[in-house]
Amino acid sequence: MQLLTAARVVGVASPVVTLSPSDISGIRAAERSLAQAFESRDLTAWVDSYTDDAIFVGPGAPAIEGRTALLEVAPHISMSSLEIEVQSTFGSGDFAATCGRASWVSGPKGSAAPTVRRRFLMVWRRDGDGAWRIAREMLNEDL
Repeated sequence: MQLLTAARVVGVASPVVTLSPSDISGIRAAERSLAQAFESRDLTAWVDSYTDDAIFVGPGAPAIEGRTALLEVAPHISMSSLEIEVQSTFGSGDFAATCGRASWVSGPKGSAAPTVRRRFLMVWRRDGDGAWRIAREMLNEDL
C-alpha cells in the first residue's frame, strides 16, 4: 500500500498531482456502482466496491477490517435505494477523499423499512486494475 507522507500531502517534497476531471468522473461512477450493487440479488455484490484492506467504521459498532470481513457481514445487511450526496472531493494521484451525506432504506426496495441518514467520509484508492475502490469509510449520525 502506498502511503502519503506529510511532505507530499502539502507538496513540499514532490509536486502534488491533483485529481483530473476523469478521476472525479471515475469516483462518481464508483459511487453509482456501489448504490446499484445494493439492489443486486447477490447480497455480497457491494463488497467489490472496497479494497482488500478496507476498513469500515459505522456508528456504535466495531470496525470491520478487510474484504474478507466485509464478505462475512454482507449477507446480514439489507439496504436499498442508496443515495449519495457528495459535498466535497479532493485528492492526489491514486488517492481521493469524499465527504457528504447518504441515505438508504434499511430493507428491501419498496419495503416500509425506515430510511437511514448518515454523514460519511470515504477514502478512495485507485486499485491496480484502475478501478476506484473505498479503502476507508466512516459513517456518523446525520442530525
